[in-house]
Amino acid sequence: MKNNATASREESDDLQTFILLFEPSKYKELKNGIEVRGQPNLESNVAAAKALILQLKLNLMVISNAVMATYRAFEVNRL
Repeated sequence: MKNNATASREESDDLQTFILLFEPSKYKELKNGIEVRGQPNLESNVAAAKALILQLKLNLMVISNAVMATYRAFEVNRL
């Protein structure tokens, strides 16, 4: 069983791995993750983010809703 410090470090590492590989041009740090902003093709970028998370088995999830879509953004949060 992982202790809280190890689990927290791994979650942070997952998010940093995502940022390095996805290379968002603009993002805002949130309490549980990041908000990726200014995506020109939101639908394909959300799909690419989900695919990257699945492929690397990162402990992250993508959240996208109509409000975020108005400013071409989506969130990537820790599980």
